[in-house]
Amino acid sequence: MRELADSVVMWSCGEKMRNARATNCVSVLPAAWLLLVICSAPLLIWGQSEGVGERATTPEVSPSSSSAGSSSPPESKSKSSERIFGIVPAYNITDARNAPPLTAEQKFGLFAKGALDPFPVAAYAVQAGVSQATDTHAGYGQGLGGYGKRFGAALLDGTSARFFGTYAFPSLLHQDPRYFRKGDGSAWSRVGYSITRGFVTRSDAGKRQPNWSNLAGKFTSAGLSNLYYPAEDRGPNLTLTRVAISLSYQTLGNFAIEFWPEIHAKLFGGNKTK
Repeated sequence: MRELADSVVMWSCGEKMRNARATNCVSVLPAAWLLLVICSAPLLIWGQSEGVGERATTPEVSPSSSSAGSSSPPESKSKSSERIFGIVPAYNITDARNAPPLTAEQKFGLFAKGALDPFPVAAYAVQAGVSQATDTHAGYGQGLGGYGKRFGAALLDGTSARFFGTYAFPSLLHQDPRYFRKGDGSAWSRVGYSITRGFVTRSDAGKRQPNWSNLAGKFTSAGLSNLYYPAEDRGPNLTLTRVAISLSYQTLGNFAIEFWPEIHAKLFGGNKTK
């Protein structure tokens, strides 16, 4: 889900970039980015010191998680938890707080599973159509050729974000790319937990760490987009803008992930589905 949000960011950012050039707002982007960095620092410190409800030491072992083998990633407890609203893939979510670490092969499996899912591809197709209708990334032109370029850019955005954020950097830095749903505590504690997940994660050894994999993945993916975006949609400031907006979209996605069991129960009745 977060990788799909990254690709949506690239489209919405294109529209913002055109408006920014029209109103000469690009000059304030460094200050905005500095503010983002300053604001993220307390989240890193708070998330690590407080743990925001994450039980990293001796968590309770649930029957489903204790019986899970190490040959496949313990992603979730049921098939329904693999999709938000039944359609949006959420393969990187787990409710098992004592889940064993993923191997590099399993992290690649998460990447491949998300990359081959039909929903993101359909979303990229719709995104390219909307982008063409609003003439975002005007350098791509119109017609079938323009649509193909926009679809290819959206596909590259989503796939690269997923590759670097789910497999490459988590494997290199030995960090877990999954979202460990908190699931209990007050609503505000769960909101705080969701906010910090873009900046704090779990290492393969089970320790809390700054989420360098997520941040490096977003910077790398946004930087690579400069290779295929039109010339007027490239540059350091615009790259930083894409990263900042991507983190914002990820936070919104984390809210949906964290509270999905309650949303599911409210919409469809019955007990909370994890």
